[in-house]
Amino acid sequence: MRQTARRIGARRRGVIVGGLRAGETVTAAVGDSGSPAPLDAHTLVEIGSITKVFTALLLADGIVRGDWELRTPVRALLPTVAEVPSRNGVEVTLQHLATHTSGLVRSPVPFGLRDNVAYLRHGTDPYGDFTGDDLLAALAATRLRRKPGTGGVQYSNFGYGVLGHALAHALGQDYGDAIADRVCLPLGLLDTVTGTHRSAAQQSRSAQGHRSRKKTADAWPLEGLPGAGALRSTAADLLTFLRAQLDPSGTPLEQAIRVTRRTPPGGPGSMGLGWHRAGKQVLWHNGGTGGFRTIAAFRPDAGTAVTVLVNQSSGADLAALRLLKRVS
Repeated sequence: MRQTARRIGARRRGVIVGGLRAGETVTAAVGDSGSPAPLDAHTLVEIGSITKVFTALLLADGIVRGDWELRTPVRALLPTVAEVPSRNGVEVTLQHLATHTSGLVRSPVPFGLRDNVAYLRHGTDPYGDFTGDDLLAALAATRLRRKPGTGGVQYSNFGYGVLGHALAHALGQDYGDAIADRVCLPLGLLDTVTGTHRSAAQQSRSAQGHRSRKKTADAWPLEGLPGAGALRSTAADLLTFLRAQLDPSGTPLEQAIRVTRRTPPGGPGSMGLGWHRAGKQVLWHNGGTGGFRTIAAFRPDAGTAVTVLVNQSSGADLAALRLLKRVS
């Protein structure tokens, strides 16, 4: 773990590496947080799209409770004024959104030249002014690229933004509260929150994101797309989350976790709900915002898991997967 952290950290502002094997966790940190707080297992970072596996678990928990089904059309969970596109007579379901087979484009926001320059130079959040109302407006105005459920996986932040919005609306909560009540608190994840739900103590332990070792990046609250990437977390919390994935029977969300690890009927074999598959053994998801890159991966057959959190927009996915192979 220390070797991997040193190797990754040689060209990054800071990196935290966490591993789990045979029930034992180890973390190693190299570099600094870019803030007064030390860089360690309890430093909060933007985990970006790893948020999607939390959204998928919220979905699965509702399935277990009987709140909704995978085949439920998403329009049934959205406000009654929402307009949801269909294609060839097929409606978008919760399963389509959770497996990236909805036909929705990658982003609800078009990226122009000015937006790309701002992102590349400053890590500017392209969704900074994007709200939940904007999400519903974009959904009403969009045209599906294909019939839902066909054509394989086409990754969509738009889709997971809609999914998170729909689940939270159906529960009568905002996304941050729904994730806390249904997922994080039952699993003991006290440091996994949206930016707006951070306590003063958590803000003081938050890392600063960077575009390069010396250039800082703007924070990405993603308030209009929380289900796609708004969560902050720590290496300690992510290892606890991965421990629950490896041993669901020891958690109150056992059935829901098992649902997320399986490919749903008719779904793409390369995915569970939220989780991607690498071969037959590895489930994983990575994340990226303007100033952070993260990944979480695990092997149920070996009882091993790793996570790598970098407070710079330079990822370490390959190094993390190699580390998982080594510890397995």
